[in-house]
Amino acid sequence: MFTPNNGDPSGSEEISDREWHIRTGRAIYILQKTLPDFFDTGLVSSIDPTKTPTLIDSGELHTPEVESIYSPKVRLTYTPPVPLPSPFPRTLGLEGLPLYLASSVFIRHTMKTLYSDLRVELRRMTVQGSSPSEGTTGGTHSNHQREKSVFIGLDVYGTTRVSGGAGQWQIGSTYTFSPISGLIQTHKINSIHPAPHQAAYDALRASLSSVFGFGGPGPDDVRPGEVRAVDSNKLGERES
Repeated sequence: MFTPNNGDPSGSEEISDREWHIRTGRAIYILQKTLPDFFDTGLVSSIDPTKTPTLIDSGELHTPEVESIYSPKVRLTYTPPVPLPSPFPRTLGLEGLPLYLASSVFIRHTMKTLYSDLRVELRRMTVQGSSPSEGTTGGTHSNHQREKSVFIGLDVYGTTRVSGGAGQWQIGSTYTFSPISGLIQTHKINSIHPAPHQAAYDALRASLSSVFGFGGPGPDDVRPGEVRAVDSNKLGERES
């Protein structure tokens, strides 16, 4: 598990139930509409409610009008069907929006390098959790009623540039929303068929290392911008 030291962007201000349902509904809509275009446009992580979705490389990302659909401390996790050798943990993961976005850029760039004619099809989408009618309205909030997640099944197709052979993958993911902010706080990759080869994990680890850096002067010392290996079991103890 890798996590950067990004200061303390909370992204966890309390909002009304009405605003919470608006945020989660907006995020689900953005995922549904933009994930099939991932290889053409990249990951859409934010939106201007008054305009069209804003891509992650937009210069307007930090303007007041633009709202992110992800928590600053979003966590990405995946447990390969076969355990990887050391130093990889049983469950792989990333924490923090910068690493999450960097991993999406790496995956998109690598796949476009190895395959042509890439396309993504939305196979299944299931929303679980409370509906707007179950929550309170106005300026009140009731976190115990704020439980929502969405399962998304994707089919990915491509043609190998070297041999011209067809490639196909089925990916299932669950996105879970923060009960406080209404932002996506966890992205769990439930399955990838066929599973990636270990070389893919090595390449991702090396890519993130080159961007954020590894290591540190001591076991508990983290330098600004540094990526560290952390215990994935401890991540669930921190609120996004």
